[in-house]
Parts: sequence; C-alpha cells; structure tokens
Amino acid sequence: MPKTYKNILIIKMSSLGDIIHALPSLYALRKAYPEARITWAVHPAFAGILPGKPWIDEVYLVDRKRINQLSYWREIRKDLHAHHFDLVIDLQMIAKSGLISFLSGGKKKIGYHDAREGSFLFSKPISGSHKHGHIIEQLLDVMRYLGCPADKIEFPLPDLTKEMETVTTILRTNGVKGSYVLLVPGTRGDHKKWPIEYWGELARKLAEDKITTVIAGSKGEMPMGEAIRKLSPSPYTVNLMGQTNLLELAALEKMAALHISSDTGPLHIANAVHTPIIALFGPTLPDRSGPYGNDNSHVLLAEHPGTKGCRMASLPMEKVYQLVRDMMSG
Repeated sequence: MPKTYKNILIIKMSSLGDIIHALPSLYALRKAYPEARITWAVHPAFAGILPGKPWIDEVYLVDRKRINQLSYWREIRKDLHAHHFDLVIDLQMIAKSGLISFLSGGKKKIGYHDAREGSFLFSKPISGSHKHGHIIEQLLDVMRYLGCPADKIEFPLPDLTKEMETVTTILRTNGVKGSYVLLVPGTRGDHKKWPIEYWGELARKLAEDKITTVIAGSKGEMPMGEAIRKLSPSPYTVNLMGQTNLLELAALEKMAALHISSDTGPLHIANAVHTPIIALFGPTLPDRSGPYGNDNSHVLLAEHPGTKGCRMASLPMEKVYQLVRDMMSG
C-alpha cells in the first residue's frame, strides 16, 4: 500500500504539450489518493487545459512575468507554506520549478529523473524502468515510485461541451458543416516546421478531392494561415487561425476527423482526445514525445531523423497526401 499523503503539490508550469504529457500521472495519482487535496502550479497561459475537480482541487498560477522579482518569490513562499504540503512532485525539474519546490515547505519533495539547472538540489530525482522511454512513461515512473497503479494511459481534461457548441457555430459560420481535417502548421522552432508551401499544396489537393481542411493556430501564426489560403483559395480550405482560445482549440481537435501537424502542443491535445493523427517528425523523435496511447496515430519521418542534418523539407507532400486519402477513405 502506498504511503498516505493528504496534501499534494504538482509542479508543471509549461508548455502545452508537456502539461498534457503529465495528465496520465495526475490520473494515476488521483486514483491512488482519492481523498488527497491536489494543487497544480502552472503558468496562466496553460491553466485552461487542466481539469477541475475531482482531479485537481486548486490551480496555483505562477506569473511568468514576475519571476524575476524577489518580492514575488516571497509571495510564492508565503502562499505555498500556508498549504502545508506533505508531498511535492516536480514534473518539470528546472531551476524555477526547483525553487518553487524548495519554497513550498513540503515535507517530501521528488521529481522526474531529468533534473536540469540544479533542480536536483531541491527535489529527489526519481528514475524508473522507462528512463529512456516515452516522456509520459518517464513521468509515470514517479507515480510508480509512490506506489500508484500506472498501467493505464488516461488524460483527464476539462468538460468541452460548451466549447464544442461554440466551435460548431464558428465552423458553420465559415461554411463547414461536415467532417474536416485539421491542419496545424505552427510549432515552436523553425527546424520542426514542415514547409508552408507543402501545407498549401496539401490543402489544395485535398480541396480538389472535396475534403475540407481547417487551419488552426494562434494569432501570432496568422500569416501562416493566410499563406496556405493563398496557395489554396478553395472554399474547402478554411482558415481559423487566431479565432479560438485554448479550450476551443481542444474542442476543434476533438471534433476533427483527422489531425495533421509536426511536433507541437495541439498534436498532444489531439492525442489526448483520441482524434486520428498524422504526426510529422524529424529533428525531434517520436519515441520520446510522439503520439502515445492513441491506436489511430501515424508518424511520418523526415530523412535523418534526430540529427542536426534533418530537414523537414525532406518529407514529401505526396507521402502525407496519400496517407490522408487512405485514412479518410478507411
């Protein structure tokens, strides 16, 4: 039997994909400690993707804009000490998460094995049998250390009913009434981006087949959506870049017939809601951060994956197009 903990702090502040990778750990922890009070420390930009009760009792917001202020760290210490945590789990293990762990006053402090920036000074790194496996399993190894059953991959998410209604209205307003393929061309790091010309050509060819594509992303990525639309001006190509918030994006993912992207946060949302996926990988490897626990996911690799010489342009558009046709016809 695992030791009883009554008041638990999880630290995983960013980014979107990383937080989603930690949700199966939350599932395992809550199943093992149904009566515990669980608090999750997160940056405000990503708080919306976290589920409420019964999974999380409190979301503690860490303001990224104030972390360079000593007075703010004093405020964090005061806030967290008042919670009287008996267990702190650092699933980020970098300097700022380590400092939050230290300032929390928690009785027991642990974290996952990849301790960077001195975070091992504050939380005990936990290594398990999946040390070199997928990041979801690496994080679950921390839960296994605590005695939590962790043989099931589940992603607790907020209820998206309201957002699905909103997204349905947005889609209808833009002429989308049936099934659609969701294109997410953006990602952090230019080296992970599939060329915009390929996205445009893919959308154009699918439009010729009367397959609707919906382009999604943030306001900052809107020029990418406009570039795709310029290459595929068909009414079957719909640009919703910048028109959805985080939970509406999750609803858009859940309602899609198919998701296509490179290694990016929305990919992991699609994986969590079990939408069929085509994931385009190259510089980063799917063995660590690709779709996981989704039986209808397909990974296409650029040439020389995982090396500095890998170029996403080496992954031909025709290969992606043919897989889309196969999946949509199946």
